[in-house]
Amino acid sequence: MNLKDITKNMNLTVGLIIILSFLILTIISTADLHILTPYNPNQLNFSQANIPPSSNHVFGTDQEGRDVFTRSLTALRIDFSIPFLIVGISMLIGTIIGILSGYFGGLLDEALMRITDIFLAFPGILLALAISEILGSTHLSLRLYLSALALAIVNWPIYARLVRAQILQVKNMQYITLAKVAGLNNFQIIKKHIIPHLVSLLLVYTTLDMGTIILNYSILAFFGLGAPPPTPELGRMVYDGLSALPQNWWSSIFPAIIITLMALGYSLAGDGLRDILDPRLGERTNV
Repeated sequence: MNLKDITKNMNLTVGLIIILSFLILTIISTADLHILTPYNPNQLNFSQANIPPSSNHVFGTDQEGRDVFTRSLTALRIDFSIPFLIVGISMLIGTIIGILSGYFGGLLDEALMRITDIFLAFPGILLALAISEILGSTHLSLRLYLSALALAIVNWPIYARLVRAQILQVKNMQYITLAKVAGLNNFQIIKKHIIPHLVSLLLVYTTLDMGTIILNYSILAFFGLGAPPPTPELGRMVYDGLSALPQNWWSSIFPAIIITLMALGYSLAGDGLRDILDPRLGERTNV
C-alpha cells in the first residue's frame, strides 16, 4: 500500500482526513487549549447560560454557562484517546486466545471457544454497562479506566474468532509443514509464519472497531459511567443537554455530531483499507 493507493480510494482518503483532523485537535487541546478557545471548560457562568451559537460561542453555551465548543475540545482528550486503549487490550487478548485455539486445537480449542461463546451470548453493550456499574461504583476516581476495561472484556471474543478462523486456513499449508520438518518450534512458527498472516486482517478490523468502540464508550459516558464530573465527555454532554431540549438544542447536538464524525471516519478508513489490502477480508470482518 502506497500514497497512490490511499489517494485513489475515496473512503480511505476521507476517513483519514477526518481522523487526522480530530487527532490534531486533540493534540492542540491537550498541549494548550487556549490556542483554540479563550474559555475554561469547567467555569460556571449562569449569566451566560443557554446562549445560542454565535461568533463568541461557536457551539453556544450550556445550562450552566459553559462554552460547548471548549468542553467538546476538552472531551476529545478522552473520547478520541480512550478507544485506542480499549481496542489495544481487546486485540491483544483476542489475538493470543485465537492463536492458542486455532494453532494447537484439541481440548484447548474446545475450552477457549466455549469461553468465547459465553461472552458472545450476551449483548456486548449491556454486559459492558453491567460490568462498568459493578466495577465503577466503588472506585469513582478510576471509573474511566474501569469502563474502558469493561468494554475490552466484552470486545475481545470477536478478535479471538477472527484470528482463529485465519489460522485454521493457514496452519496446514505446506510451508508450515516444511517449517516443522526444518526443526522450528511452535513459537518460531507462530512468530515467523502465522503472525504475518494476521497483520492485514487485524489492521482492517481494528480500524473498523475503533468506530464501534467510540460509540459504545459514548453510551457508557451517557449513562454516567465514564470519567467523574466535572471532566467533559461527549456522551455525558449529550445526556446533560437533553433536559434543555428543544430550546437549547446545541448542547446535545454538537457533541453528538462530533461522536458521529469520529465513528464515521474510522468506518470509512476501515472500508478503504479492506478494499486495498484484500477485498476478501470483507467476508471475515463481517463475522
